[in-house]
Amino acid sequence: MKASRVMVLMLLLGAALLGCTRQEPAFTEANAPCHFNTYPVIDSLLETDPAKALESLTSLMSDAQNTLTPLDQMEMKLLLVQAKYKNRCLTEDDFDLDPVAAYYDSLVIIYPDDADLQYFCAKAYYYKGAQWSVANDDVAAFSHYLKALSVMQQREDWSANPYAKRFTALIYTRLSEILYRYGLADAAFGTCREAAAHYESEGDLAAMKRFEAAIYQSQKQYDKTLACLQEAEQWAPVDEQLLQLPLGAKYFELHQYDSAVPHLAQAFAYGDYFARVDAAAKLAEIFRDKGMADQELAYTRYFVENSLMETRMASKKMEIEYLYDAFHQAKMEPVAPEKDDRALPLVLPLLLLLVIVFMAYIIVRNRKRISHIEDKITTIEHKHEQETADKDHEIEQISQELNDTREQLNAQRVDFDEAWRLFSESAIVTKIKGSVEGKDIMIKSVSVYTKLKIKEMDYIALVREANHCFPDLSSRFLKDHPELNVSDLRHACLGMLGLNDAEIAVLEGISYSGANRRTNKILSAMDRGDNLEQALISYLKAKF
Repeated sequence: MKASRVMVLMLLLGAALLGCTRQEPAFTEANAPCHFNTYPVIDSLLETDPAKALESLTSLMSDAQNTLTPLDQMEMKLLLVQAKYKNRCLTEDDFDLDPVAAYYDSLVIIYPDDADLQYFCAKAYYYKGAQWSVANDDVAAFSHYLKALSVMQQREDWSANPYAKRFTALIYTRLSEILYRYGLADAAFGTCREAAAHYESEGDLAAMKRFEAAIYQSQKQYDKTLACLQEAEQWAPVDEQLLQLPLGAKYFELHQYDSAVPHLAQAFAYGDYFARVDAAAKLAEIFRDKGMADQELAYTRYFVENSLMETRMASKKMEIEYLYDAFHQAKMEPVAPEKDDRALPLVLPLLLLLVIVFMAYIIVRNRKRISHIEDKITTIEHKHEQETADKDHEIEQISQELNDTREQLNAQRVDFDEAWRLFSESAIVTKIKGSVEGKDIMIKSVSVYTKLKIKEMDYIALVREANHCFPDLSSRFLKDHPELNVSDLRHACLGMLGLNDAEIAVLEGISYSGANRRTNKILSAMDRGDNLEQALISYLKAKF
């Protein structure tokens, strides 16, 4: 860290001394020949064929690295990192761009009117931020993106560089993504809209509208979410997955739970972090209302675990919020009027001394600030550890209550004879048995009775009637025999009616051999002889 500061200080000293003696363009044919002859072609390839651009840079670096001028060497490192970023192969172990950014930053002091130099300086900070993003250090990435934006804001007129306006939009987009990830919605809205103001293509504008919708969605403002998605459709089609959470939430608010569940399930499966947490909370409430304890517990655990994850991110959130507020305040401060250029040679030595004093002050102040922030982070971590312990205890209590409830249900007993009579005389059982009664259904005649296949609603009614007469039969049966599935449960319910495999095959719409295999599978799982009806009756008597 000390070596880096010394290097930056020496660069600033050299730049100031150079500024006192001469004024000339930053890039010339003599000091940066590749900048004028070779790099423009590679820069164009980065926009059209990034893979070819990376190949050209790698070849050029191996051939000419030792003969390049300092300016061309710095630009080559920046281009190489940029090419790897565009080819999605950037790693944190690639060239460290901090010295490159410091080098360009020092030159900007000497050449404040050189747009290309400022653009390179901003790109160096931006792609260093991208390296930190690859390393999952959002705070460092956010800091470098702010530095890149600060450099770009020093010049309002970028008409000479057609890529600079979109580059500014990309910086705002990266800032907005990090702010959104840490739940700083107001700041995310601001940077998102700044990005949209700089984009020009319809695809980019649609993407920013979709991102704005995601921010509204994270704040549970579902009407505004849908409105933003409708605006985005004016420029580009909107993926239906983005509509799932707001639609499910609207049904949820109307207590139309059956309509809400499929949309919320899609949002939980394919949504981003905020969508999954929100959908999990609503699904847990729906399944609690329906009395489906297992599903409720699964979604409740997901919601609690991810809520705890937000608390673990609080320290980074505080640092990012501090960086953004400090940058925003600096941006709002009034700018001192420009001084007469004719007095510049006389003022530069004084400015150099002031820079040295200021840097010493910044180093001391930053050390104190870092110490203060570390103390705050330690306090927050202790607080969150306690909150985490409390949440874990709460989850254990919830789990114990669910287990107690399940044990109470298991302990319930019913009058078997009365329950069996009610089940046997129920409307759905009478209907199903009547559909095959009086028909001589044999093994070889199964295919003749294809119209007798039972309907899906009748399946549901039969299982529901079984659960009504024998409480929680479905869950207990599948729990006792985990190798069986829902189709096996339906088959067993038909077997409870005293039907043989040929009759069951007709009702299920399958072959006799398929019905026979399923019967044998159930008998094998239950280990209760060779008669399905008797095996199930024995099971019911034992359980109820």
